[in-house]
Amino acid sequence: MDNKIISFTTIKGEFDKKYRNQTEFDSLVPIHLTYNKKVKIKNAKGEKNEEYYRCQFIYSLINSGMYSKDYIGEEVQFPKGNKNSSPIKFDAAIFDDKDWFEKYKNWHKNNNQSDLDWLRKHLICVIEFKNENSKETEVVYNQQLKPALKEIEASFAIGIIYDAERLYLFKKKNNLFLRFDESLNLKGDDSGIKELSLHLPDSYGKIPTFDQLKRKINSYYIDRSRRTIDDLEIISGIYSKQLTDGISNILRVIDKVGMKNTRGYEILIQTLALKIYDEKKNQKVNAISNKKEYLKFYKNKEEKEPLERLGMESLQFFISDSERTFYTLADDNVQVFIERMKNLYKEAAREYHYILNRTISETIIWEKIEHIKIISEIVEQLQDYSFVKSEKTDLYQLVFYKFANEFSKTDKGQFITPIHLIEFLVKIVNPKRSETIIDPTSGIADFLSVSYVNSHGELTDDNLYGVDNDSDMIRLAQLNMLLNGDGNAKLDFKPDKGSIIWKFDDRDKLVELNPKLHKNGNWNNWKDETKLKEFDVVLTNPPFGEDRKYEPKNDVDRDIIEMYELWNVARSGNWIDLGLVFLENAYRILKENGRMGIILSNSIASVDRWNAAREWLLKHMRVVALFDLPPDIFADTGVNTTMIVAYKPEQNELEKLQDANYEIFVKDIKNIGYEVRTSKRVKYFNPVYKIDNKTFNIEVDENGNPKLDEDFTDTINDFKKWCLGQEEKLKDLFLD
Repeated sequence: MDNKIISFTTIKGEFDKKYRNQTEFDSLVPIHLTYNKKVKIKNAKGEKNEEYYRCQFIYSLINSGMYSKDYIGEEVQFPKGNKNSSPIKFDAAIFDDKDWFEKYKNWHKNNNQSDLDWLRKHLICVIEFKNENSKETEVVYNQQLKPALKEIEASFAIGIIYDAERLYLFKKKNNLFLRFDESLNLKGDDSGIKELSLHLPDSYGKIPTFDQLKRKINSYYIDRSRRTIDDLEIISGIYSKQLTDGISNILRVIDKVGMKNTRGYEILIQTLALKIYDEKKNQKVNAISNKKEYLKFYKNKEEKEPLERLGMESLQFFISDSERTFYTLADDNVQVFIERMKNLYKEAAREYHYILNRTISETIIWEKIEHIKIISEIVEQLQDYSFVKSEKTDLYQLVFYKFANEFSKTDKGQFITPIHLIEFLVKIVNPKRSETIIDPTSGIADFLSVSYVNSHGELTDDNLYGVDNDSDMIRLAQLNMLLNGDGNAKLDFKPDKGSIIWKFDDRDKLVELNPKLHKNGNWNNWKDETKLKEFDVVLTNPPFGEDRKYEPKNDVDRDIIEMYELWNVARSGNWIDLGLVFLENAYRILKENGRMGIILSNSIASVDRWNAAREWLLKHMRVVALFDLPPDIFADTGVNTTMIVAYKPEQNELEKLQDANYEIFVKDIKNIGYEVRTSKRVKYFNPVYKIDNKTFNIEVDENGNPKLDEDFTDTINDFKKWCLGQEEKLKDLFLD
């Protein structure tokens, strides 16, 4: 998918560069009945007109390899209804057969009904163009696009509005007219004009290729044994009810067979891991095939044949109706399903050995009907949705956290750190190739997964570490790393105090601090060969705020907190903010010149109570940046927050920097690109978009995506520029 986005955007830019100073364009496709027609692409004032955007779009479709010019026509005219009706004109049309033009000419020459019927049967896409000063999108949709879609005979087709580089994708689905992206249909198949999100444009990357569109058209009888990842639905709010019902059914089966326990949860997690593996493998294999398929229009016969033999890999994570109905494991149909899932498990375990490292006999017992009932229900309910292609926020909110909430009675919503914040902090701290990264309060490991994704494969999961005090969260974290890494990150949990007392050693094992040996931050004092691991990067969002007090209740609690120097330096009476505990923890587990990004209560960075803590921080680390965030960024926490970014120089270098009165980058971030809503213990992060003050339209980026109303992008750019004027070590650490 990414290659397609880049390709379309690149080709569109190529067109703009080539025809920036031109007034005419030689059409690549027939216009009505004429080939090679010259088109005026500028008005009398030399400004881009509607024809400019028409030529730009079709040029990009063709030269990106998504569609062949042999299938496309402009100003295509059909009679509205029967052959004697007044004509309806499509700005552009795409057919599934290159013979369309001959049929089209014959129709207009001979007025033969059979030719018209053939054209309606083979028409798969209609396109309408407008410029920003013409009719409203709603008007174009109602008066032009929707009537055009009604002329298509097939039960599935797509419609496109291209409005001065703003893209809107629609579909005709069984005589219903909807947005192509299901998340933009606010009431699903019942969506009317008011529920089609016509203010939100689509990314260019959502344009289906010729091959993808044909598969969509032919997919109404679902043969799940022949599907690819492109045939799965993207998880979004539109499927909330279906997914909620499906998850309820899964949990009901788990409860019914008496396994709403750790073993049942492990089976659930491992089965979801199989789904992720199956999708990622299918995506990888078919990307090669699809790439070649996109270009097949330009290949000769000798070049085509090996491509046609290549074929497409099918998904294995499915269950047929016949396999779903069984009474005993002796039934032949269910044995076919079991064998398919066993083979998938064995294959996945070779790559996902961390989450699937247990033997089959320890977790999934294929001879136990209770286990098969759970697995078959999971597959049944989730087989039509893609985990890999879905937005992370939607996937977590609609699937992962619903499972976690059921298996643990605590409120999992509090662990969700908005993806926008995570991506911002990762880009600021800039983890690099071969560096070790840890999140001591990992939650679902988003800091680790985003670090991996942003490194473009330069990081490896072997260098990613996470600790949490909730086993359910660690299991979800493992799934997250399967989705976004290779699934082999070192993730572990320790109940209650978690990483406050448990640290990774140099053998990558968790070891427990000893209050008798490790008071006041003296953590390297061991009586054996134990040596604590030090990391290049710490990224974390620990529990914060005054409602997160650490107040010793007994001698054990006091022994634990006395292992932290800040308890002696900066406590307030008989308590300390847990954020300070994790701040010191981050410092102590960093290597020399290691760097950290941590989200803490704003009070730690600003109020008098914590003056001593700030002095301690300045004494031990080179503070690089402070980012104040808006109130209630985590919904109902009621805590203002600050991001602290710092690195750990040699002591003499730090003293030199202090003597030079070093600079700190400070920014008050006001716009974060989303608003927070909470429903049924799950937090939802609803996007907020930038509005053009002149047109009142939502602004789009170079790939056609709606722009979020956020300060993060500009702040990152400003920070990188600021870094150029700082000490060499800072530039080395924070710049590429």
